[in-house]
Amino acid sequence: MELSSNDLNILLFISFVVFSSPYIAKLTSLPILAVEIILGSIAGAIGIITKTPAFTLASHIGFCYLMFIAGLEVSLKEFIKLNANELKKISLFYLILYALAISISLILKLSLVVAIIIPVMSIGLISILYKEYEITPKWLSFTMVLAALGEVISIVLITLLNSFSNSSSTMQVATSVLSILFFLGIFVVIYYIFNAIFWWLPWLKEILMPDYDKAERNVRLSLALWMLAVALMLYFDFEIALGAFLAGMFISSFFGHKKDLEHKLSSLGHPFLIPIFFVYVGLSLDFSLVNKELILMSFAIILTMLVCRIISSFVFYKDFKISCILLAFTSCMPLTLLIAIATLGMKLNLIDNSFYLALVLSSLIEAVIFMWAIPKISLLIETHKQKSK
Repeated sequence: MELSSNDLNILLFISFVVFSSPYIAKLTSLPILAVEIILGSIAGAIGIITKTPAFTLASHIGFCYLMFIAGLEVSLKEFIKLNANELKKISLFYLILYALAISISLILKLSLVVAIIIPVMSIGLISILYKEYEITPKWLSFTMVLAALGEVISIVLITLLNSFSNSSSTMQVATSVLSILFFLGIFVVIYYIFNAIFWWLPWLKEILMPDYDKAERNVRLSLALWMLAVALMLYFDFEIALGAFLAGMFISSFFGHKKDLEHKLSSLGHPFLIPIFFVYVGLSLDFSLVNKELILMSFAIILTMLVCRIISSFVFYKDFKISCILLAFTSCMPLTLLIAIATLGMKLNLIDNSFYLALVLSSLIEAVIFMWAIPKISLLIETHKQKSK
């Protein structure tokens, strides 16, 4: 692929973003990725950078690696630990949440993608909340598991949506659904096979991922699994996000105890590959569409997502009392995944540019408001509990 002068400008601008975004984020109290999106949108608006084939390819790689990092934060072992009562309540929570989302989509005659967008969850920002507490609250630990399952559901639904959009007949749709279910079933079988292998041969883990190795075999194996999973998705014409996410889950499930590995893989993505994707997202924003109606639409999306979660969260009232509301607020920050679904919806022509921009703005506003509000709401609830005793 021949690089143009525009590609040189993009490379120089991304180097600026990679270096400066942490400092700007600290000054503005914004999440780093929000800063990266904003910088990309400003650069695009004034014509510093434009979309090129090389930039588009690099952004796809960045998105794929983002899903891989998201998978690293989810372990199948966390789901296996859940007891029958917890599984029942979690199932009821998601049943209510998706029923509300589908009802809203049908009543307002909106695209089916809205029914996927409203319940979407991601654990990326939730993990940052742990730093706000010396002792992790029970509701926060549970929300992490709840949102992790929600993230898996969201990724699968994205893949199904992509398959539906590419299918022209009922038979093709049915084949796509069965193929995805079969693929997920194979993944679960592979998990149990490797679980048995590592139980019988625990030393094999050390051979595959030694604690100290100059050749960085642990990183090489992880990246090889990531690329293999993406290749399989491309071969079967599935959404690549699913393969990247499952590859991350596999590593987290068997090698999650190696915290240095997660740090190494994240260090490759967050300062380099992932910013390229967020700058590209910012470049996709059309400032000419920003108006009062669009801002109101963004807040309407946020309010809808929050209300649906609050209603569903009362399933856990017996366990957490009024703190169940914190589950709703904490699970309402799907920043990266909301942008990912919006990007896919735009690519598949399921949403227009205005709604895409409203979703991106919603994700940024949610991240800023809820990350600030949750610790304060939590403190108010704890203070009220202490006074009641």
